[in-house]
Amino acid sequence: MHMALFHTNKVVMFDRTDVGPSAIKLPNGVCRDDPKDLTLKVDCWAHSIELDLATNTIRPLEILTDTWCSSGALQDDGSLLQTGGFNDGALAVRHLGPLGTDNWQETEFGLSAPRWYASDQLLPDGTTIVVGGRGEFNYEFLPNSHGVTNLPFLQQTDDRCCENNLYPFTHLAADGNLFIFANQDSILLDWKSGKVIQNYPTLAGGPRNYPSSGSSVMLPIQAATGFTVSEVVICGGAPAGSFNKAGAGIYVPALQSCGRIEITGTAKPKWAMFNMPFPRVLGDMLILPTAEILIINGAQAGSAGWGNARDPAFNPVLYKPRDNSFYTQSPTTIPRLYHSSANVLPSGQILVAGSNPNERYEFTGVQYPTELRIEAYNPYYLNAAHNPTRPTIVGLDNYTPGYGNKFTVTFTVPSNPLGVAFQVYAPPFTTHTFSQNQRMLVLASGHFYGGKKAGQYSCLVTAPPSSNLAPAGYYLFNMKNAETPSAAVWVHIG
Repeated sequence: MHMALFHTNKVVMFDRTDVGPSAIKLPNGVCRDDPKDLTLKVDCWAHSIELDLATNTIRPLEILTDTWCSSGALQDDGSLLQTGGFNDGALAVRHLGPLGTDNWQETEFGLSAPRWYASDQLLPDGTTIVVGGRGEFNYEFLPNSHGVTNLPFLQQTDDRCCENNLYPFTHLAADGNLFIFANQDSILLDWKSGKVIQNYPTLAGGPRNYPSSGSSVMLPIQAATGFTVSEVVICGGAPAGSFNKAGAGIYVPALQSCGRIEITGTAKPKWAMFNMPFPRVLGDMLILPTAEILIINGAQAGSAGWGNARDPAFNPVLYKPRDNSFYTQSPTTIPRLYHSSANVLPSGQILVAGSNPNERYEFTGVQYPTELRIEAYNPYYLNAAHNPTRPTIVGLDNYTPGYGNKFTVTFTVPSNPLGVAFQVYAPPFTTHTFSQNQRMLVLASGHFYGGKKAGQYSCLVTAPPSSNLAPAGYYLFNMKNAETPSAAVWVHIG
């Protein structure tokens, strides 16, 4: 249900805590004693694990409060701030430090309002804003909540039948303001003053947020445009009423349309509409190290909710922003429906996991069992045909650049460098089709020059100029040569 990549090259995954026995026990005879648990008052089973990418091994972790449909964002220090959930987790704030050394730390009443299906975004000042949640038309700030601020926009976008404004899509724009999309509408919020400074046109086609569950991404912000242009793309979803119809056994075809809009610097913003190769609901949108967009997981009919999706979308699709084109990719054989997730890895692979479309862990006897397998999806650029242009980062002279600082990157390429570019990527907290806090910046760089060894080169690169563009924290840094990306290394910016 939930996934995040840490700068230690370990991935945390977790689900609800109140669904009974999982397939992994907690170590050393540990059991969670929770009289509020809805299924097991004494639970000796793990509902969270750490995956070590280097060894492909797992370590069970213990979560104390229910994380069902919660939210999160990685922090400046590399830890994960994790918020809300259900039952005894609705007001909880959890922290997980750099993995491999610790376990979950929890404050059961750390929030000012219960947050179930909310969204988190790390802000330029280092705080995290927590937006919305079921029945909560407001937001608050962490790490130390001092109450809520009302946001009428969330109430205005609430469908009486089935909400369709949960897990609002939140993106930190290049100007430091917060873009918030819910249902079919969106605003630009000055989070410092609490004022809505822009309203955007309605996105046609139908609802895009939970339970209609399309997906959203902010396209990479480019140094070539002075880091001033932010564009948002939203794809898929489900027509109005799909959730209720699915409950009655009628699975409506998902939305095939996408909308793209510039959210900064334009007086009359307008959605540009275009279509994916086929409909999709419950898909995940990820920014690849090529600066292209991958849409993976999901279904072609139905909506979010227990047993509400049909016709799995086995084929990922690749979206190229440069010309608004899509390319259908090779399929998986594993249905990834409700409560599936995906994340970009330093290698350039995509880690895909999850699909628990049932109210409890159901491993047999249902149409779509709870899915225990994980996959590594290899995008096209990892094909051996790209090896002749694949760069390798040898090292940086500064892995902790401050804002606007220049640092030297040393790299190798098998042939002459061509179209070299450098970028940083903030790894997201992924859940329910939305990769919270995901962002990429394409950096400014100088001319490259030859090194002492054959095939080795160096280049001067400039870090992002402000925390509006890159809130302080750990980023994946990679480069492209002739549109082929390198594996990434970790840098800390800010």
